[in-house]
Amino acid sequence: MYTIEMDYVRVVDEIFRQFEGPKFSIKLWGGKERYYGSGKITAFTLILKNEITVQRLLAQGSLGFGEAYMDGSLQIKGDLEAYLRLRHQFKRVRRSWRLALATFLSGRKVPRDRKDQVAHHYDLGNDFFRMILDSKTMSYSAGWYENKLKTLERAQQEKLNFICEWVGLPIGASILDLGSGWGGFAKFAAQSFKWHVTGYILSNAQLNYCKKILKNKDLEKLVVFKYRDMTNLPTTKFEGIVIIEAIEHIGKEKLASFLRDATRVLKPGAPLIIQTTGRYQPRRVDRWTLKYVFPGGYLPAKSELLDAASDAGLIMEEFRDDTQDYIFTMTEWIKNLENHKSDIEQMFDKSFYRLWELWMHGAKVNFEIGSMSLFRIRLRKPK
Repeated sequence: MYTIEMDYVRVVDEIFRQFEGPKFSIKLWGGKERYYGSGKITAFTLILKNEITVQRLLAQGSLGFGEAYMDGSLQIKGDLEAYLRLRHQFKRVRRSWRLALATFLSGRKVPRDRKDQVAHHYDLGNDFFRMILDSKTMSYSAGWYENKLKTLERAQQEKLNFICEWVGLPIGASILDLGSGWGGFAKFAAQSFKWHVTGYILSNAQLNYCKKILKNKDLEKLVVFKYRDMTNLPTTKFEGIVIIEAIEHIGKEKLASFLRDATRVLKPGAPLIIQTTGRYQPRRVDRWTLKYVFPGGYLPAKSELLDAASDAGLIMEEFRDDTQDYIFTMTEWIKNLENHKSDIEQMFDKSFYRLWELWMHGAKVNFEIGSMSLFRIRLRKPK
């Protein structure tokens, strides 16, 4: 049988000659280094260890890139974010017959998903996130920055205060906190505003952490945490609902029914506050992120979210795009991650560290270029 041999060095060259931006180099498996872009300073060097890595990139896209970065067969020396910005040019690459054929052949050699590499479902626990998040609130969500000089801890506290003021309810009000995480909002709302908060959590590690908070802060009369899926809403009526970066886990298909159920749980005139990572144009989450970081997740488009809220009978009172807040937050998380590199590699392994390094830098770049946005929305059930 006739076998078609493909020169993947030429394929790599054909792709990256079309890229525009800062000067960068690619070091190939044969030892040769080629330069692209413009400028005097080389922003980064992309290292490809073998031609199978190129085949994975062609056949699997983001999944192949992410897994190759995790296992070290693809490395980036220098400015990782400069490369991640450049990657968005792949969609504009002109496909010659050679590139089309190389993609076809790669698809035959490399499966669309590697069945031999199952996604690692680490029980991350609390120790890992203590190294990344602020120690005061343990908020795994964007802070509130009026300027980038704020500390992460201060920005997270001010975010919680902003949301509470946005809720605008009197002492003793009943609040449903969906996706409570490590309990930062519930604790703050109870201590500062004397609200009765019911929080839903779907992690035993987080639930145990939150129960210790209640005991230590003497908040057991004001806050109750339950191990419960946020889509399993109660029959009890609440005077407000807060959802801080948890609606992304609902999924596109269930968004409308979830907001209808949430509206049912609200008392007449009650607010529903949403902070979420979203988009202006509907788009699927990439396959690598879905497999390793965000299983089953979906970033709702602005139109999808607001249409679903309107269909549920909610009135939109205010919509904010505070994307810059997430850029500042991600910057601080990245610093914390990199400062604890050796600890994380010892706790897990190098592949795990590279996973989080890639995801955090990638998320920051996506916020910077407008591929993802931070939305804060105040909705209200009519009286």
